[in-house]
Amino acid sequence: MSDKVLEVKNLIVHYETDDGVAEAVNDISFSIGAGETVGLVGETGAGKTTIALTIMGLLPRPAGHVISGEILLDGKNIVETSRSRFRQRQNDRMMRKLRGNDISMIFQDPMSALNPVLPVGEQIAEVISLHNKVSKAEAVKRAMEMMELVGISAERYKNYPHEFSGGMKQRIVIAIALACNPRVLIADEPTTALDVTIQAQVLQLMNGLKQKFNTALLMITHDLGVVADICDKCGVVYAGQMVEYGTIEHIFNNPSHPYTKALFNALPSLDKDVERLESIPGLMSDPMALPPDCSFRERCNAKCDKCIPKDPPLFELEPGHFVRCYHFAPSDWEVTSGTAGEKEASK
Repeated sequence: MSDKVLEVKNLIVHYETDDGVAEAVNDISFSIGAGETVGLVGETGAGKTTIALTIMGLLPRPAGHVISGEILLDGKNIVETSRSRFRQRQNDRMMRKLRGNDISMIFQDPMSALNPVLPVGEQIAEVISLHNKVSKAEAVKRAMEMMELVGISAERYKNYPHEFSGGMKQRIVIAIALACNPRVLIADEPTTALDVTIQAQVLQLMNGLKQKFNTALLMITHDLGVVADICDKCGVVYAGQMVEYGTIEHIFNNPSHPYTKALFNALPSLDKDVERLESIPGLMSDPMALPPDCSFRERCNAKCDKCIPKDPPLFELEPGHFVRCYHFAPSDWEVTSGTAGEKEASK
């Protein structure tokens, strides 16, 4: 592990639509070092994919806007909060140079990520040609090497996506993402559409390639098993906020936020014989009408009067372990006017 490659600081992202403003991401902070894997888990609609799209500079326009915050790649801010079209065009040109070269993304559905009318080898070679001053022959050679690296014979260079299985298509997507040896790799639920056996193979492949290239990996998933398998740190996201953040040992050995505990309680267990799995009552807060207090309060079995006045900040339970819940506020919280114990997860 080395210094931070990617830092997300106090990120706030809104979608402005005709029906209102959806507060998709609300003050998210985390960091990833070289060779490190950070996992983001949470329900559908929690804001995980929006975080990834913002890092990649792929927020849908004109609806998506970064309201405030920073995304630092090797210390350089790559996010543009200004709504000036000139500034946005400048940022778009910068991001086109970074995407695929310094920062890449593995999308959830490999079929929609691949061009169905181009051979897979050409799609890998295209990325190499765009970001490297190499001849066409050299790009083809490197594309074949990437195919071999992800376990697909170079002889299939001219095959089309429909000639591959789901797992092999995902391997091609991984080869495209890693073709230029990016500093940061974002994987947005890369195994959701695959069966269990292929999931294990793809995760093993990603973990091995991450170690080989010393890549900083952001893993977005619903599966806590995936997080336990390959991640070093984990952030639990709810209603656009990081409600708990820490190392894998912190999250799995000492889950503290009521939402994190509810996620673990919903997992099937081999030790318990139950007719039905536990579920979390209610629905996630509407991002167009978030409450001023704790967003999880209406679904929480540990709610109390402290939760009502104001949304809680992150409290540090132990070094590196942060929880957004008033139950963990220090005893002097009210005395110091709400400043004691408030820290960012990136620290």
